[in-house]
Amino acid sequence: MRGTIVTTASLRGLCRRLAQASVSTLGLGLAVSTVAPGVGPFLVSTAQAQVPGVESFKPEPRTPIELWHAVDYLVRTDQAKSALPYLEKFVASKPDDSTLMAIRDRYGAGSFLRLDDFPETRKYAEPLVRQLSEATRRQLTHPKRVAQFISELTRSPEERTYAVSRLREAGAFAIPSLVDALSKPGLSSSDHALLVQGMGRLDAKAVPALIAVLDSPDSAIAIDAASALGAIGDKRALPFLVIKATDKKQSVPPSVRTAARRAIEEMTGAAIEALPQSPVQLLTDAAWSFHRHKVEFPGQTVAVWEWDTETKRPAPRARTKAQAESGFARKFGRAAVDLDPEDLKARVALVSAELEQAVGRTGFDDFKTKEADAFADTVAAGPKVLTGVMRDSITDGKSELTAVAVEALGQASRDVPFAGSAGYVHPLVEALGAPGRRAQLAAARSIVAANPKLPFPGSSRLVPVLARFVDNQSQPRGIVIDGNPSRGSQIAGLLKELGYDSDTEPTGPEGFRAATETADVEVMMISYDLFQGSWNLSDTLSNFRSDSRTALVPIFIYGPLHLVNTRPGLSELYPGIRFVVVPSRAADLERQMGGRPSRLSSAQRTSYATEAADLLARIATQANSPFASDLVAAEPSLAQAISQPLVAVPAARALGGIPSADAQRALADAILDPAYPLELRLEGTKSLILSVKKFGALVAADQETKLVAASNFESDAGLKDGLNGVVSTIRSRRVDNSPVAATRPVSGLDSGAGE
Repeated sequence: MRGTIVTTASLRGLCRRLAQASVSTLGLGLAVSTVAPGVGPFLVSTAQAQVPGVESFKPEPRTPIELWHAVDYLVRTDQAKSALPYLEKFVASKPDDSTLMAIRDRYGAGSFLRLDDFPETRKYAEPLVRQLSEATRRQLTHPKRVAQFISELTRSPEERTYAVSRLREAGAFAIPSLVDALSKPGLSSSDHALLVQGMGRLDAKAVPALIAVLDSPDSAIAIDAASALGAIGDKRALPFLVIKATDKKQSVPPSVRTAARRAIEEMTGAAIEALPQSPVQLLTDAAWSFHRHKVEFPGQTVAVWEWDTETKRPAPRARTKAQAESGFARKFGRAAVDLDPEDLKARVALVSAELEQAVGRTGFDDFKTKEADAFADTVAAGPKVLTGVMRDSITDGKSELTAVAVEALGQASRDVPFAGSAGYVHPLVEALGAPGRRAQLAAARSIVAANPKLPFPGSSRLVPVLARFVDNQSQPRGIVIDGNPSRGSQIAGLLKELGYDSDTEPTGPEGFRAATETADVEVMMISYDLFQGSWNLSDTLSNFRSDSRTALVPIFIYGPLHLVNTRPGLSELYPGIRFVVVPSRAADLERQMGGRPSRLSSAQRTSYATEAADLLARIATQANSPFASDLVAAEPSLAQAISQPLVAVPAARALGGIPSADAQRALADAILDPAYPLELRLEGTKSLILSVKKFGALVAADQETKLVAASNFESDAGLKDGLNGVVSTIRSRRVDNSPVAATRPVSGLDSGAGE
């Protein structure tokens, strides 16, 4: 099995760990090849070479060991530049495992470490340490070596103790051979007991492979694995044992269920019924821990141990970190739902994990078409579950998952009323304030499709959200609140590097106003020592979390490293807030935040702008729409959008439903401008006729004159008819002297608007 080595410490620390660990097991059921050990402490040979004369290296070193002897001597005597030719020849010789092990035993791992001390040899240090690591791992896990020590588990107590210590060096790779030994025909009961006892004396590195053995169809082998896991006591195995102990589908033999219960009791000191968490809660929490990336992995490629039905032994399978996290999250979520299909938290965990996996296969834009069955299953989960998925994904910063959950929620909640008891806010209205623009547009689309007839809590937020999309903005906003101008500017600058259009405010109230004036705020950064103004930090957080416009926007509190320990009450009072240490680089801030905003391509922005304009036009034509009175606020965005070719036509349709002089004048200007496409000018005449009929003639007097002149000289028959229709409608409305002017909203009107 090839593992990906990911080094998070310095190379020096990496070399020092060569003597301590071969196969690192991180996370439930994961075995990841990292750094292999030596067989003893780091020692530099005490038989130091004499200082060579002119002919000390004559004949020239040729074999890999001779070459390394020269490299080691020259590096130790600060002659790294002279060592470089020999080092290059050594690397080119591609030394095998036995050679590397011989060099390690003779010169010590420190000989490799010293290469990092000199610029001339530094680039060779880490690759050679990795080669030594892999060679050591292969030596320690060689089947013949493992088999030798397994045979000693049935001998004297001293031999058994020595064998266990050697098998621990092999880690999870000792388990397949142990399974073979336990399955051997004719094995006596006493030897069987000693083998199981020895297996239970291994350490945590063996746990991932033992967990895989729980899935063996051979009940006796599965029972042995459960017994060993109970003896080792590593609680990473607990949820796997719970799955076996609580099986309701009769897929686990009674003897294995009993063995799993015994292992749980040995591991925790309590029967499964007496654990602090119920089995459903324990499995649900395990699912969330993987879904939320709380299980540490040393790299992006890992080895997951699974039961191999062909070889009848456990085997490692290469997986990406994302695949491993998704697999375990779905496994535990499904097991929790199997135990209690009505448990809402378990269902939310399962749907979240399954939906994220499905979206990961296709991406958000293609999900509904390429994963139609998965989307249908998601919709079938129902509004309560999908609302939970949406809220949790917002807290977790999973913007694409949020958007898909909102898409599904729009279909699943068609019969859910928008108005309810006091304080009730429909989940789609919540989604209008989600920190991802895809989710916001999905929510707006679903609300418009529902065509509600009466206003409801949050209904006034819909049109501003759509207007922002029509503006075709390219960057999400970030709000920084800090009474220290220098520090606040520093954080704002880092946010800009990550792709946010950031604003800095000195006080809580000013930050709140900035965050609520538009619907495009996707992150808020607040200093831990906020003291200026009438709101302190707690006041600011309370107001942000109690207002529906900001309740779902991620909030990060930044300050010194000890902040998490000195202000623990903040995360309890305001769930979802996170702490970051004041960074000096954008990359550090990105890592602590868990990523940067999802940028939309130019084509996506145009597509979203076009759809938003279409939705505003649809609102304008819906009878008794509760959003109609809000359309005036969208007029500036729509008027500007007329200059965008792909957005212009739906923007013109929407302007026709806005009761303002500015809307009619924008349409008249577009109709009169020959630089605009004919399609837009034709659509403009239709929209202006409808607007004049509905709201009266609000165009300026000079525009009316120009429209008359244009109708006389226009050569295109269709546009000429449209212009004549506009002029005729304006004149008829002036004759009618409609009372609409007394009731229409005043937006951009002057005293001569109706003249």
